[in-house]
Amino acid sequence: MSVKAVRVKDIMGVMEEIAPKKLAENWDKPGLAIGDPEREVKKILVALDVIDPVVEEAKRIGADMIVTHHPMLLFRKIESITADTLLGKRIFNLIQNNIAAFSAHTNLDVAAGGTNDVLAELAGLKNIEILEETWAESLKKIVVYVPAGYEQAVRDAMCGAGAGHIGAYSHCTFGAAGKGTFLPLEGTNPFFGEQGRLETADEIRLETIVPAEKVHAVVQAMLAAHPYEEAAYDIYPVEQTGKKEGIGRIGELPQAIPFRDFAKQLKERLGLDAIRLVGDGENPVKRVGLCTGTGVEFVSLAAAKGCDAYLTADIKYHEAQKAVELGIAVADVTHYASEVLIVPVLQEKLQAAAKENGWNIEVVCSAVDGQTFWTIE
Repeated sequence: MSVKAVRVKDIMGVMEEIAPKKLAENWDKPGLAIGDPEREVKKILVALDVIDPVVEEAKRIGADMIVTHHPMLLFRKIESITADTLLGKRIFNLIQNNIAAFSAHTNLDVAAGGTNDVLAELAGLKNIEILEETWAESLKKIVVYVPAGYEQAVRDAMCGAGAGHIGAYSHCTFGAAGKGTFLPLEGTNPFFGEQGRLETADEIRLETIVPAEKVHAVVQAMLAAHPYEEAAYDIYPVEQTGKKEGIGRIGELPQAIPFRDFAKQLKERLGLDAIRLVGDGENPVKRVGLCTGTGVEFVSLAAAKGCDAYLTADIKYHEAQKAVELGIAVADVTHYASEVLIVPVLQEKLQAAAKENGWNIEVVCSAVDGQTFWTIE
């Protein structure tokens, strides 16, 4: 039995399910930076950054693709690619060795199960909620008129295609009985009645909610299940939104503990040799906000939402002063340590997808330590 070749575009499809690109910030540049979507993949290396030691590691282990959190070309305007620049040399190295480079950045920060959720879990937080909403699912309402007795089949088809979800409930629909009229014209093949004669039928007005991006699929499923030759249906815009996603997280510790003790726990769990702190170490903390990477811009929001402490990275002097004024304790857990946690999570998700699809590929975590900061006592 032949095994289907796995291509770069297949891995991109799995990553789209893990961290949909629509969740990314407008300024962000996630996705495939280097590589051929049609090229076969047998081994994937997962890392935080596409840096030279990671590229050399990929070459050494024979990886065909590098999947990272940080985009390779995020803040760089490229006017030329030459081998006498650091970035140009790296790009040449990847292309010459047929190694694709793909990233999921702010979309992975926002996505459920992404960087922020992983840090929240490591910090021991419960009752997790979004710090700031950045995306909300647009909804539509579909109304279709179905002959009585066929509404269940049409309902099942529509809900099976993604309609009818409200919160934690599925198959949410409403049906109202009524009378439908129609006059089959020449050339028709009516399910009820005959050409040239006005017909009246007992019908059910079936309505349900559907994510805007799934409207086409739901309509196609409805038409396939509907017994009428020409189904009558309407699509309406609605003001409410569906599923919400956002940046950062807020959660609660099982019990309040001094900020100093909480910071010591973080230091150990993150494998840091030191941790920078802002605020009174003896103040008790229970409600904690966080944003992986450079998330100090949300410290005011965290304070406004009642957080006793906030976890992020790359804190500057005046930003620390502002936190003191706001009365919120802050821990700078470093950019690298706050986000490298996602590497083994991605490895597990990709390996699980490979198993589910029957793909014969290997997914490994990078052994490169990309932490750039160190301390002395």
